[in-house]
Amino acid sequence: MKDREWMSIPVLKYVAIDATLAFWETLGFKITYRQDRPYKYAVMERNGCNLHLYHNKSMDISTPGNGCLIIVNDIQNIYQELSGSLKRKLGRVPSSGLPRISRMKPMGTRFTVTDPSGNPVILIQRGDKDKADYEIADQKGLTGLGKSIALAVRLRDFKEDYPAAAKTLDNALKKHLSEVEEGQKAEALIIRAELARTLNDYIKETQCYKLLADLDLSTNKKR
Repeated sequence: MKDREWMSIPVLKYVAIDATLAFWETLGFKITYRQDRPYKYAVMERNGCNLHLYHNKSMDISTPGNGCLIIVNDIQNIYQELSGSLKRKLGRVPSSGLPRISRMKPMGTRFTVTDPSGNPVILIQRGDKDKADYEIADQKGLTGLGKSIALAVRLRDFKEDYPAAAKTLDNALKKHLSEVEEGQKAEALIIRAELARTLNDYIKETQCYKLLADLDLSTNKKR
């Protein structure tokens, strides 16, 4: 790696010391440094990427802590690897609570891993597609429901604000359901059902799939 004049190093707070270090080890990171005195500090490393962690016993892990971005070359394969590692370790792929990994759609450009101490680490595909996906909601010519879908995806994928994404789609489906073609309704309902599953709202998830089953997609035209 070419030497750089300046280099930034993310430093994350951690409360659950052993659980946090074990979590990152599950995801392929190695402990390259650890001290217990005069204060607790550790460094995790993978592929030249370093996560520094220092102990903060007063941190509230129920609220977002510090975070960082990791730029990678093959986001899809990395997502499959990390989610697979968590499933083997935990017996499931946790999408809520702590720790968790956000869901990523096919052809997506980012996902978020949140460790047992509440630190969100966002992995992003290198290149321009991530920015382009974010800007879809700003494009002109979208239908009312189409814009709401794009905003909901932005809230889900870029801000991990699942309640706001769900509310955006709920409002749009009430307002625009009779104005758009079946294919776009189906897209909105599929996203809304996935959000309901993430939010453990199984009644809403069932309702979405029932509405989806009632749609007539046989003569749907492409957008």
